[in-house]
Amino acid sequence: MKAEINIEEVKANAVHSELLKAMCLINQARNIVSGAMDEKELRDVGQWDCLDETVTKLNECTCDIGYIIGVTVIGRVELMMR
Repeated sequence: MKAEINIEEVKANAVHSELLKAMCLINQARNIVSGAMDEKELRDVGQWDCLDETVTKLNECTCDIGYIIGVTVIGRVELMMR
């Protein structure tokens, strides 16, 4: 185990950038769908429940990706500490 931790190295190498990008895009999609829920046209055609379910699924995806990022960060930090 390393005696000293280089925080800058950890910050630069710990996060999986593609998964982080995916999480940001999922959040962006969720915000778009959530915003669409307020549109009268979509409410009038009875699609509010479908949109609500879509927002829920996107939230679940965000949680899943966040978990994977966390596990990946832990693994990468452990490797850097050897």
